[in-house]
Amino acid sequence: MSALDPSGCAGLHADIKTARRIGFYPISILTALTSQNTYNVKSVHKVPSRILKEQIKSLLDDVKRIDAIKIGLIPSYSLAIAIRKLIKKFTSPIVLDPVIYSSSGRKIGDVKSYIHLLPHVDVATPNLTEAKILSGLDSEPSNIAKKLGEFGCKVVITGGELGGKDIVFDLEKIYTVEAEFSQATVHGTGCVYSTSLACYLGEGRSFEDSVRLARLVTLESIKKAAKIGKCPCTNP
Repeated sequence: MSALDPSGCAGLHADIKTARRIGFYPISILTALTSQNTYNVKSVHKVPSRILKEQIKSLLDDVKRIDAIKIGLIPSYSLAIAIRKLIKKFTSPIVLDPVIYSSSGRKIGDVKSYIHLLPHVDVATPNLTEAKILSGLDSEPSNIAKKLGEFGCKVVITGGELGGKDIVFDLEKIYTVEAEFSQATVHGTGCVYSTSLACYLGEGRSFEDSVRLARLVTLESIKKAAKIGKCPCTNP
């Protein structure tokens, strides 16, 4: 579940490309239409809750096996309520990627919606800025991760703002996952990370293995990023 990015860098495009790369067949629920290019979001137009429900019902009337769920951009609280009612029916892993700001700094996601969903997902994957907003804390990343864990979900604070170090809280312990760090500015890495994490969890891998593999997939995506438009790099 995510938004359409017409540039092909993030959102549903990134989710689909990542899932296929790992070997999954993605089905997509649209939460918003955006007018954006590789470097700037012009506008966000939420999908009405009625249409979201129609998309879900249509798919579930036909597709009976859902191995994992990834939730990205949610621009309105009404959509969050509809999504919560859907996901409570599933036992498959659910990963929430709280997209609050675009790469260009525009506020596009609804904070209240993500807070509403945190108790109903298995893992949340905010970056450090998003984690501070959702937790209400401005302190050490490990403390922020533990605070978010009080909602009942595991937490990965992704490491773009932390020199490539992901801060992981599995509801029992805090640890760091690292891979080679790239300074490249790449649009869509959060989508790649959260989707790959959902896929690996859907395969039945352990949480720690899934986190480490998702970090490597994201690194590979950064290395192979295409250079189109004005953004220095966009995910392949």
